[in-house]
Amino acid sequence: MNKLRFNMLISTILLVLIMPHTAISNETSSFGVNYQFKVDLPKAGLSGILKGYLEHIQQANFKFEGNFNPELSPLKSGPINISTELSLEKGFVAFRKLSIHIASLNLNISELKLHNPDITITGSGKYFTDSKTAQFSNLKIKAGNLPIINAALNYSPKFDGTLSLNIFDPLPLLQNIAENLLGEAALEWEKEGKLNLALNLNKLNSAPESTLSLNFDDFSASSPDGLYLVDSFSGSLKSFLPLNESKIRTVLNINSGEALFNTLYLNLKNKPLKASILATQSKNKKVISSKIDVTWQEMGTTRIDTKINTAKKEIRYSGNMDINIPSLNDPFKAFVADPFSLSDLSANGTIALSCKFNGSPSETLINGVLALAKGSFHSSSINTNKISSKLPFAVVLGDDFLPQTSDKLKKTDQGTIRLGEFSAGPLVLKDFNIPLSVSSNEVIFGKIPSIKLSGGQLKLLKVRLEKPFSKDFALNGKLNVSAVNLLPLSPPSLPIDGLLNGDLQFWLLANTLSTEGSFSGEVYGGDMEVSEIFAENPFSPSRQYGADFKVKSLKLIPLSKALDIGRITGRMNLDLTDLVVAYGQPAEFKLIAVSIPDADSDQEISLKAVNTLSVIGTGSGLTGAGVGLFSQIFRQFSYAGLGLECTLNNDLFKIRGLIREDGIEYIIKKPPLFGINVINSNPENLISFSDMLKRLKRISE
Repeated sequence: MNKLRFNMLISTILLVLIMPHTAISNETSSFGVNYQFKVDLPKAGLSGILKGYLEHIQQANFKFEGNFNPELSPLKSGPINISTELSLEKGFVAFRKLSIHIASLNLNISELKLHNPDITITGSGKYFTDSKTAQFSNLKIKAGNLPIINAALNYSPKFDGTLSLNIFDPLPLLQNIAENLLGEAALEWEKEGKLNLALNLNKLNSAPESTLSLNFDDFSASSPDGLYLVDSFSGSLKSFLPLNESKIRTVLNINSGEALFNTLYLNLKNKPLKASILATQSKNKKVISSKIDVTWQEMGTTRIDTKINTAKKEIRYSGNMDINIPSLNDPFKAFVADPFSLSDLSANGTIALSCKFNGSPSETLINGVLALAKGSFHSSSINTNKISSKLPFAVVLGDDFLPQTSDKLKKTDQGTIRLGEFSAGPLVLKDFNIPLSVSSNEVIFGKIPSIKLSGGQLKLLKVRLEKPFSKDFALNGKLNVSAVNLLPLSPPSLPIDGLLNGDLQFWLLANTLSTEGSFSGEVYGGDMEVSEIFAENPFSPSRQYGADFKVKSLKLIPLSKALDIGRITGRMNLDLTDLVVAYGQPAEFKLIAVSIPDADSDQEISLKAVNTLSVIGTGSGLTGAGVGLFSQIFRQFSYAGLGLECTLNNDLFKIRGLIREDGIEYIIKKPPLFGINVINSNPENLISFSDMLKRLKRISE
């Protein structure tokens, strides 16, 4: 909407009525018959002839009917018809039954569905002859299909001529505007509060300027679905427009209130917000310069300087932006922790972002630097302090104003993220620097220092993130692991005593993690290899991940002790393949465990271990009166072999013995002379994995 034209429209209508004393009268007819008046307001760009018939009714009461034909006007229209009853009172002239009708005003505002509308103004008022002021307190204004506007109008010659128009209850008008812009959905919103809309014209006789003000107090609105809500908003919106200059200044103040935008909640009760914009149009009307300043208490400040060039077919713009956040605590809580229900996360620090931009609505190039000082980040498992960074960046925005890749981007300068103190379980870092260069094409990491972990070290090499701001991002690199002790890293329920080494190439996408290479090391005296590491939907609650594990010559004494399943001596080969873990527990795997001869130890198993394997294989432990007597005499039994195969698929668990003789399937096979057998009496038995977990729980008890 052209605010200059709109304000000139208002001044045209109202000045014709209330300021005949400022015009130049060239000729008049005899009193009481015909009336002709020359109106000449050069500052407002308005001139013409007011003609009419003034009829004397009785005493000091008169009636006027006439029309104004503009010779010069900011907006063209048909005839302007004016009628009113007036009476001459002591010190003032009273106007009653005032009616002004403007036919086919040349005004087209598609957002308001106004196309050459008729304008009608009715009401009553007074003109005070001594002070030369006018007061119209109960005007009704009808413009096209807009709702009727109830208003008050006042004119004073003070301050070089001042005119004010106050609209009472502008909510129907604003609702109509919202409906035209947003559709019928705007009508379904619930709205209440105190609103006041005012238009003030100052310096009418010299350099006219207008002020449009919207004041709101205790204003609330909510969408039909309840996802969007503003409550108890108080503040103002003001626009200042000199009518003889191509300039506008708008100031928004929100002093208090609360807002909910889906999961984003903002409380402005103690955090008032002020935003201002100053826009200036060049003399050739092809360049618009603007300055935007936003100050949000305890949240930060933003300043944007722009130039918009409309000379060419496609709009071009350029400028710079500075954002300063003196304390990250409140913004992080409002925009990250609360919307995503991450109450255990907190962050602080000082952020300064400075950038330059240029482009068009189809493509925008941004170059800048992001700096963080005295940063900290804390969660239930991670604590980081003394974070600092200085990151140059280059980003291209597409026509949807989202980052995209572009051939126009050059390699950016390298920046650094410094972690002064970092701890996450057994991982502790001091003065750790991460070099990287950032663009919307890629993030390239420089030489990352070695990470000391559990007596060994990790190295990340050639790490690169392509399309970092896209759902099609791809992170790849190489991980080198050297002599990492697994025991401090393993859970208490499954302690793993051993060292890990190896190299792994990895590719992380939005939906998959794939790897090439393997880890190897020593676990409980055996040789371990971990390969085929993968993940699907790694960022979803339904993520699945897994790997293949092979261990040769595993010592059973320390393993059985760590698992507290009884004492087993000897060695074993383990082969765990096709392992898939979902929702924190195995969903699929195949495990083969077979004992192998060990020249350094006998093959023995305790009664407790026998009972454990019996529960796993058959669902019940050793029973009978003889078991108690047996256990009093024998604590250890020799075994000739131990072998089992466990499979899990579609939540069905199956266990098979791998030692088979004469149609009998053994899980444990005793030596020829003396020992104990554990027989799988129901080889085809299938049980749910939840029942299997109950068996394991029963063993631990």
